[in-house]
Amino acid sequence: MSPRTTAVDDARDRCRQLLELVSTYVDGDLTGADRRRVVAHLRQCPCCQAMANGLEQTVALCRQARSARLPADVRKRARARIASLLAAGGRRGSRA
Repeated sequence: MSPRTTAVDDARDRCRQLLELVSTYVDGDLTGADRRRVVAHLRQCPCCQAMANGLEQTVALCRQARSARLPADVRKRARARIASLLAAGGRRGSRA
């Protein structure tokens, strides 16, 4: 195995290890040596930095969406459709 192959494999391993921690890092729950390791890696790895940034944006959008309230007519139609699906599922289950 060439030194280049070994270096690439080592980099992939570091990125895989980071992926196990990045969600906790984005949530702000990572402390100590693990946090320092993630921060140092993100500074050196544009691919992992982009992934972490994307996850941060996704989390922020999910938090914003959670507080949004659907218009009354949309809620009413959704409830009616859910009730219809549940009723149809109940009828299918009774035939078996």
